[in-house]
Amino acid sequence: MIILITTISLLFVFFTKNLKNLVCWWNERKRRIELGEKIPGPKTIPIFGNMFLFMKAPHEMKKKFDEENSIGFKNNDPLRRYWIGNKLLVYLLKSDAAKVIFDSNIEISKGSMYEFFSDLLGEGLITSDGEKWKERRKLITPTFHFNMLKTYLNIFNNESKIMVKNIENFASNKEEVDVINYSKKLTLDIICEAAMGVKLNAQNDSKNFYLEASHNLTELFLNFFVNSFNRFSLFYNLFGDGIEKNRNIKIMNKFTNNVIKQKSIEFMKNNNLPKDNTFLSNLLILKNEKNLSDEDIREEVNTFMFAGHDTTATLISFLWWALACHQDIQENVYQEIYSIFGKEERDVEPEDLPKLDYLDMVIKETLRMYIIIPLYGRLLKNEIKVCDYIIPKGTDIIFCSMHTNFNPKIFPNPHKFDPCRFLPENSTKRSPYDFTPFSAGPRNCIGQKFALNEVKTVMIWLLRSFKLTTKKNENFINHSSIIFQKNKTIPVIFEKRI
Repeated sequence: MIILITTISLLFVFFTKNLKNLVCWWNERKRRIELGEKIPGPKTIPIFGNMFLFMKAPHEMKKKFDEENSIGFKNNDPLRRYWIGNKLLVYLLKSDAAKVIFDSNIEISKGSMYEFFSDLLGEGLITSDGEKWKERRKLITPTFHFNMLKTYLNIFNNESKIMVKNIENFASNKEEVDVINYSKKLTLDIICEAAMGVKLNAQNDSKNFYLEASHNLTELFLNFFVNSFNRFSLFYNLFGDGIEKNRNIKIMNKFTNNVIKQKSIEFMKNNNLPKDNTFLSNLLILKNEKNLSDEDIREEVNTFMFAGHDTTATLISFLWWALACHQDIQENVYQEIYSIFGKEERDVEPEDLPKLDYLDMVIKETLRMYIIIPLYGRLLKNEIKVCDYIIPKGTDIIFCSMHTNFNPKIFPNPHKFDPCRFLPENSTKRSPYDFTPFSAGPRNCIGQKFALNEVKTVMIWLLRSFKLTTKKNENFINHSSIIFQKNKTIPVIFEKRI
């Protein structure tokens, strides 16, 4: 009896102390449901919402979302609503809706999908928000200044030469090779030297530990969305891939921590002066000037490393594939390169890159058709009005490039590879938010210039030495769903130019 009275008393005290919070939570929940149900979306199941739409294999999930969102496009809806239990997701279907979100200087918090990488990236530039993000963005922006990009260009040239030499070893065989592995090793070597001043030499290493861990983590990220219960950390760590995820993150963190420790010692021995002009060196200078901790530095180096190599490698692979499939376009790119360099195999200089207008168009069309990052989003901190709908705070806003990039109203005949879509006279007809491969607004990709210069430099070296072909049909790769297909190869044949 005494135990019962004590229990009731404790519960009474708990609810009394937390009554205000409980009332606030209930009112927010009620408001979220009221506003969410006014947004067009599929029918829901009590308690589960639309959870079972997410519990499919990645390519099947994508197909289902294509079907659901196509209803929104046909109805000319700017938004499409989904519920995962009590969690509200809103997809942006129109550029007008995207503009409201991405132009906001207040709603800058990244969506909950980025939480998967929080153990690796901490609160770095990709995952942080609020004042911390604004401060970090301001600090790191100078490391991507034009003068720094000139330093990085030396690395692009040197690693591209190694790539050409390695391809020469099998080009005479005229056999198809899966280019994904080659491009990943290339970009990892580039990003590792640019970020930390370390020559990893992955291109000459048959099995690199960091590359393997990074690849595994990307695969785990795709698997994470197959089962909605993975969103519950206890479930994910006990029954999901939580242990494997943590193992790979530990490998990557150990490597980064060791390099930072070594470079910090060299930095101090050199009277707090860097021996090289890398991303890490600049952070070590800022460590003293802006009171950055070792953890702050690790977060940003990991962010640069992870975000900078896999996405760029995927773009390069798709670019090689597109040119292999379209010989006329490849020849146009080659002639543009030849008009600048002739037969001279000199290094690429900063002033060469802006002259490559046609290559720039080809890269953009590759980014449109072969989507590197299929979706990205924001987590609303406040209510916001978007196209006559009020979206409640706490909502995950999702922008899906897969749908806009293949919308025939924006890109006529969208399944045709046509770089001329990006001629100036054609681009000006579109909204800037109709094509956003590097996101948009204040939280756009800070490293996009780095990535594009890297890709252009690689293509110059590659096409001066080789012609790309393939035995496969262009439809061998499903443009909009490659990111969701495991173990998909990109087969290309390299032929030595005479």
